[in-house]
Amino acid sequence: MTVSKLLFELSGSTRFNMLQALASAPLAFTEMRKQVDMTSPEASRQIARLIEEDLIGKHADGVYHITQFGRLVLSFLPGIDFVYENRSYFRTHDTTQIPHELVMRLGDLTDATFLSGAIDAMNHVQGRIRNVKEYHCAMVDAVMHPLVTPVTKNIRSGATFRLIFPDAYKEEFFRVMDEYAVADECLRAMSIKTLPTVSIYTGVTDVGCWFKLPGFDGRIDHSVVVAGSSTSFSGWCRDLYAYYWEQASPVRGYIGR
Repeated sequence: MTVSKLLFELSGSTRFNMLQALASAPLAFTEMRKQVDMTSPEASRQIARLIEEDLIGKHADGVYHITQFGRLVLSFLPGIDFVYENRSYFRTHDTTQIPHELVMRLGDLTDATFLSGAIDAMNHVQGRIRNVKEYHCAMVDAVMHPLVTPVTKNIRSGATFRLIFPDAYKEEFFRVMDEYAVADECLRAMSIKTLPTVSIYTGVTDVGCWFKLPGFDGRIDHSVVVAGSSTSFSGWCRDLYAYYWEQASPVRGYIGR
């Protein structure tokens, strides 16, 4: 079977719905027919096609079940569905900076909220940061003054803070911290690293996660933030951050400046 034929077999909503139903639990013919709401002859025809492609099977007692192959095929589809449902966003944003293994897990972002407008996006990020209690891992493309106060407040309250920013912003970062008179106290509580360039803006906290992707001009689009708080969304964002944290270089000599 070719990939094109497989996709054709799944392109029919009836067969796809049957496969999803069987992924939850084995079903007898009558139960499955009722779930997809079709006549017995039509249900038999669709079932036969799924069996022919080894997507489902039939037990000796007549109950139908999804095969391991069928379950594996289904596992790839949430990512495709997520990208398709949000295609207006992905048409204008560059995903090449996302590691391949995380591209394959885009289905983990199913519950994402897309907040448009630079002010709304910033307000959302600020709101989440103000509620941080335990940890905040940030990767930014520039020093954002509105976020300094809530971040330093969280650090003073005992939250763990990690930061990745571009090499070119080291001096500006130190200057801003000095302006806010928090350098000595807060820099000691931060783990700071830099990258030559930062192409994805992201935040990982105990109260939710978010990210912003670049447009095709290479600049991060701060007018749209993708946010979520589910276990799968947060896990995806944590793994994205960990990927870049491993690549980044520690900042030396910032204590006691």
